[in-house]
Amino acid sequence: MRTVLWTLFFVSISLAASANTGADPCAVAGGQCQTTAMDIWQIYDAIQIRMALGLSTNALWTALPLKFSLPFATFFTTLLVAPLALSLGKKGNSLCIALSISLVFVWYLLYAIFQPLGNLGSVPPFWAAWVQNIVFAGAGILIWAISQRERWLPRWLW
Repeated sequence: MRTVLWTLFFVSISLAASANTGADPCAVAGGQCQTTAMDIWQIYDAIQIRMALGLSTNALWTALPLKFSLPFATFFTTLLVAPLALSLGKKGNSLCIALSISLVFVWYLLYAIFQPLGNLGSVPPFWAAWVQNIVFAGAGILIWAISQRERWLPRWLW
């Protein structure tokens, strides 16, 4: 009799756990979605399920554009680093190494500030995912434009 009761107890617990995890895909991780292991379609499905359950979807909406912005981070960082390397390459290796470490820190700082703000819903998800790339691309284009100003700007503007 005791074995039957324990078996029923464990079966009911496992059924309750499977019912909870089947309804909310984020319940497996204690209420936090591990979006790094999901592809874009799984994130979108999790958004639809959480919206149907009436749960918050801010973190998932921020994770969706992050799937696109993080792979492009190297390209946008190169837009900033290439003009700097051409202009500062003759100043010495120590300056270039210190500058590269500083730029990595600035990129990560922007990422670490805006990604949680997007998760909370304070910043739109697109901006939370792309702000660090946009800042680096804008700074790189600005540095390139300043270095090329003699070619395409009239002399009286600079």
